[in-house]
Amino acid sequence: MNEKKRLIKNTGIIAIGNLSTKLVSFFLLPLYTALLSTEEYGTFDYILSIATFCVPFVSVLMDESIFRFLIDCKTEKEKKKVISTSVAVVFVGMICFTIVGIPIMNFLKYNYTYYAVIYILLNVICGMLSALLRGIGRTDQFAVFNFLLGSSQIILNVFFIAIMHWGLVGMLLASIIAQLLIAIIFIFKIHIWKYISLKEIDSNLTKKMITYSLPLIPNKVSWTIINLSDRIILMNVVGSSATGLYAVSYKFPNLMDTVYGFFYQSWKESSARVLGDESQNDFYNSVYKYLKNFMFALVLGMTAFMPLVFHVLINKSYYNAIYYVPILLMATYFANISGFYGGVFTAYKDTKIMGTTTVAAAIINLAINLFLIKWIGIYAAALSTLIANLAVYIYRKRKVKRYIELNENWKSSGIAIIVAVIIFILFYSEKTSYIIVACCVSVVYALITNYEILRNIIIQIKSKQNSK
Repeated sequence: MNEKKRLIKNTGIIAIGNLSTKLVSFFLLPLYTALLSTEEYGTFDYILSIATFCVPFVSVLMDESIFRFLIDCKTEKEKKKVISTSVAVVFVGMICFTIVGIPIMNFLKYNYTYYAVIYILLNVICGMLSALLRGIGRTDQFAVFNFLLGSSQIILNVFFIAIMHWGLVGMLLASIIAQLLIAIIFIFKIHIWKYISLKEIDSNLTKKMITYSLPLIPNKVSWTIINLSDRIILMNVVGSSATGLYAVSYKFPNLMDTVYGFFYQSWKESSARVLGDESQNDFYNSVYKYLKNFMFALVLGMTAFMPLVFHVLINKSYYNAIYYVPILLMATYFANISGFYGGVFTAYKDTKIMGTTTVAAAIINLAINLFLIKWIGIYAAALSTLIANLAVYIYRKRKVKRYIELNENWKSSGIAIIVAVIIFILFYSEKTSYIIVACCVSVVYALITNYEILRNIIIQIKSKQNSK
């Protein structure tokens, strides 16, 4: 299959499989907050945070390794060796975590120890299953897996919380049962036991896979620290009100990040599959150009239309949150393009750069926050995120040259910067007439810069209609 078509197809499949459940979950948030106390919802969020932090250490991110190494497998025997080896590593990690985690949580007198441990272990198992599905080329099953996982969790949440009134315990059980149920279904569906054999566990392969995944742990944890440190510092220095405003302002960059996430999961596969191909250079540059144009147009469009959308979606008591949205959108843009470079590094199995850059970014983020928070408040959190993400972008852009020469159109970049400055000025003017002008400018910019993408989509639609 043409790799561009594969990339587009996989992105579409992943988007379809995830978008519906994410939207439903988003719109059910008022139900959860209405039926759960702030303490219950806070505890659930805390458990999710613990899981986000612990899972990379428990799994040693072998889900990333199994996905990348399976792409290179040519025979069923090679696949069996990769899967058996990675499962053995993860099994040891899960045993060690259970032995160490339960006593520590009990010592800390944590009330939901067993729920948290089971949730984390199932999170690891589901992560491995989804990575395995993608690694063996079953992107369609990967999308179904995530759709069933998300939809079953939503259904169980509504049942346990709204009907049974089990509160926090119901929400925890919904997550645990959904993961357990879907994991069992897919274990039998793909007959995973066919891929696992003690005889196929390879010590040399174990070293290679751990060497690949280990640097990704600080990478993943550092992004978590970047996302959480802003809120922690705001809460302790400025107050809970500022944290609330910042959380609302981050809703929109998170939406943009979700859209990019569908592409990124496909990109990691396509960037690896095209290695060594004659069209590799053209493919990388083509995707790079289209991605930058689309994502930057999205940033400018969301910024321009934000004053119109914000009034409709957000309560007026939170309106001050709008001022931080453009900064965070731009920060998300640099994080997303950095992710594109990361896809190149993972394709070449050079993951050390991933870890070092994000650790540095976390330190930069924390330092700027601590230095500026008392002077400019919430703006310090937004700017620290932007500067940290920009630093990762610049460093990875320089390092990626050792593998691929990505073409830059400096004329187009200059125009993009000018248009961005204009839209930002019009945005912060807060005048209705200026906002309308900004919206028009963003639409024209999006149409011009993404003309080739739009033309190709129209051609594809017409060709399908003619073939009927």
